[in-house]
Amino acid sequence: MYRGTKSWWNGKVTTLCGLEIPSGQASSPWFTGPACPSCEAIHKARKNGGK
Repeated sequence: MYRGTKSWWNGKVTTLCGLEIPSGQASSPWFTGPACPSCEAIHKARKNGGK
């Protein structure tokens, strides 16, 4: 699973680990499947205030 944000401007999804998915290739910034270790580590760090 990747975590990221979808641009309202062009529909491109940018994940926390830096992967860019073009518009139309992803229906949501939250994907199912095995968790991306990089995305999960960044998400955890942000959730804990960077600590």
